[in-house]
Amino acid sequence: MTVRPAVVSDAPAVASVHVQTWQAAYRGLVPDSLLDEISVEQRTSMWERSIPRGGVWVGLVDDAVAGFCAVGPSREPDAAFELYALYVLPSAWGTPLGYELARAALGAEQDVVLWVFDENPRARRFYERLGFRADGTVKTETIGGAELAEIRYRLTG
Repeated sequence: MTVRPAVVSDAPAVASVHVQTWQAAYRGLVPDSLLDEISVEQRTSMWERSIPRGGVWVGLVDDAVAGFCAVGPSREPDAAFELYALYVLPSAWGTPLGYELARAALGAEQDVVLWVFDENPRARRFYERLGFRADGTVKTETIGGAELAEIRYRLTG
């Protein structure tokens, strides 16, 4: 297992992980029609634009991208840093890959927030093991016509 900063040539692999993990993790939560329509091509172009800005890390297993993490300045006015996304392929669930990605991407950051679906207990347990705690802030996001509650988690040093 190797964790390193992403480079633009990783964009197709990051996009593939993004699509596969959404389809596996959110089936039954996000409408199936939306999950069936997301495409690696669209996500590739998004990641080709995002990776050069920095803050994207990839995790490799057997020299293939099996996960990624994206971090940067918080979009929330009361936090310094944000974990935007952390996804690993289902084949890597339960392995140290997600932890290693988070550790590399977050570094020594002391005030970090993230948003997680309320009805995603696997992700919530993962973030809690990393030391994140729900801070009481909740919002509703509409995805594919479904209203989903999101809970904000915070890590403080």
